[in-house]
Order: sequence, then C-alpha cells, then structure tokens
Amino acid sequence: MALTPEGAAAFAATGLVTVTPTSTPGVFTLSATRKIGAVTIDAFTVRVEPKTPISCVMWMMGYAGDPAWWSQHTALADTDTDLVAALAEAFVVAAERATVRGLLSGYREVEDSGPVLRGRLRAGDQITRRFGLALPVEIRYDEYDEDIAENQLLLAATLILLDSAVVPPRLQTRLARLRRALADVTLPTSGAEPSPARTRLNERYHWALQLSELITEHRSIEHRIGNIVVRGFVLDMWKVFEDFLMTTTAAAIARRGGRGVRPGSGPTRYLDHGRSVTIEPDLTWYDSDDKPVAVIDAKYKTITAGKRGPNADMYQLTAYCTALGLREGHLIYAKGDTASHAVEVVGADITIYCHALDLTTPPAELLASIDVLVEAMRARQGDEFSVVGHDS
Repeated sequence: MALTPEGAAAFAATGLVTVTPTSTPGVFTLSATRKIGAVTIDAFTVRVEPKTPISCVMWMMGYAGDPAWWSQHTALADTDTDLVAALAEAFVVAAERATVRGLLSGYREVEDSGPVLRGRLRAGDQITRRFGLALPVEIRYDEYDEDIAENQLLLAATLILLDSAVVPPRLQTRLARLRRALADVTLPTSGAEPSPARTRLNERYHWALQLSELITEHRSIEHRIGNIVVRGFVLDMWKVFEDFLMTTTAAAIARRGGRGVRPGSGPTRYLDHGRSVTIEPDLTWYDSDDKPVAVIDAKYKTITAGKRGPNADMYQLTAYCTALGLREGHLIYAKGDTASHAVEVVGADITIYCHALDLTTPPAELLASIDVLVEAMRARQGDEFSVVGHDS
C-alpha cells in the first residue's frame, strides 16, 4: 500500500495492523494483528475481519459482561462480516424498537439552587455555600423527564458510532435520527457512562442497553498524529476470547463447588522465593478448602492437529504449576484439533493439557463444550484434587 511516512506511522499507531516498509520507497506492507475492526486515515480505510463469525464475536463480548442475560439472547442481527457495521446495525435496530413509542421517562434526582424551597433543603450546602443567607436556597428534588440514565447511555453509544467514521452511510442516517430524538438528553462523561439496572419499567430498552454497554466499553479510537486524524473502532480479539472463556469457565467451576479466580481477585503469587517475580494465570481453580487445584490459560491461537501448542505456552504453564505446587495445567486455544493432548514435563510431576474450542458453533453448543471440558478436568483429578506441598 502506498502511504506517506506520516500515514504509515498513523496506521501503525492504531495497533490494528503492523506496517512494514518494502524495498519500494513509499510502499508499505500491512499485516493483521490479533485485533479486528476498521480505521480511517485520510482517504484510506483499513478493515480487519475475524475468521470467527461476527455474530459469535458480539455474543461473546456481551456474555462476558452479563452471562445471565446473554445466555437467553443468542440471536443477533445478521449483517456482513464488518464488525462496526454489524455492531451499528444491531444497535440501530434495538434502539429504534426501544424508542418507537417515544423516549422512556423517569425520575432523576436534581441538585439546584433557587429562590423558593422545592423538594428537600441541602442544609450543609446552604451553610457552606451561602454562609447562612436565606436565598438562594440549595435544594434537592426529583424531576420526571427523559434525561435519565437509560437515554444517556443510548446517546453515548449513538455518538461513538457516529464519530467512528467507518459506519456505513445507510446506518449513519438512522443514527443521526436517533441523535435528534435524544437532543434533550445530557451526554454523560466519556468513560463514566451510567449502567442502568434492568427492571420491568425499562424492559423495552433492555436489548438496546446491552448493546450500548458493548459499544461504550469497546469505544472507538480517535486521535491525531501530527496533522493526521485517526478515527475507527478496534477490538482486541484475544481479550474478547479470554474474557468470555474465563467468565464461562469460572461459572462451570462454581457449579462444581469450586472457585475460579482471575488475576487481581485473589492472593498475589510468586515464582521465586524472594517474591520478586509475580505470576498471573488467566484463571486459577480453588477447591472448597480454598486451595489451588488447577491453573487455566486462554490462548487466542490455533493449535495444529497433532501438535501440542507453542513451546512458550508450555514453559509458561510449567512455571505456573511449579509456583502453585500443582500437578496439572490447562491451555485452551481458540481453534484447532478439539481432542485434548497431554504433555508430561520431564523432571517434574506436572502434566500440561492442550484443548481447543470451535468458536464457530452456536452459543448454546459452545457453552456446553466448555462445561464438558471443565467436567473432564474435574473427573481427571477424581473427587480429591492432588496438590503438591508449596509455600503460599
């Protein structure tokens, strides 16, 4: 691809692609990374599509955030293979259905000052801000209007998609219509959007709210590199896979009386006696006595049939098992031979098991395959997990 040096630097900065100069001046090779999405720079738009169906990607994103809701809602809008178009179309359809009878209204708490007492007096603020003066009065009251958390979240998602510069024109028109309908709604602070509780009163908004949260969590990128404006929407596929798999696996472990712990949610573990090197497995399985019994790591890679996975993955799991005093570790790959393979480590009573999932299967089947995998882990160890003595 022919690019200016500034344009090449801008594409490289997005992380969506790697940019490598060729032997021809001004011509660069663009290669996909583990990210998906679309980025526009000047007149060029680069899209990276996953091999996993977009509907499956979107479902996994949502499931990691709210398993209870998304396990009951597996059908998404069928669109082309472009992530942004699929996400925007699903959101537009859901938001239009939610607001077809008008915007939802509700009560919201307002803090204000005025010439008359309305609602409740904020005595503390009256003293500190007005120094005991009678007027104006610092008050707190409930206002019934459309400027509520549900509509604020819809507005935030609408503007993110409108500003991404890679939404198809057919959807931009519908998004602009939504923007006008939400004209009297306050835009929340970026990164601090509300997360309204799902209730019977906002039931017609549920689908739109779920998609809005996906969009705000995985918001678009927009920045400048020199005079070049970079706009787009980029997702880390490895993060989508890891979050989904660990959420699902932890739930399966909990059903068997254990506890799946992510990094930062449990005690800090170290590789060395001096406690200078920490280890952070994607998920550690603790039994009912709160002892680690297995370690699990997600890998957004393909494991070739008959292979045992990259050596670096084996080294990593061996280190985890050694530090935790475990006899087994599990590597779960995003694609490949679904038959599990075992690697017995020389000089240590450690076995590394390699598994693979088929992410193209329907959601219900994918969830079932993960549950079967966790049950096999439990059954392999028997009723009592074997743990090698170690310093905690």
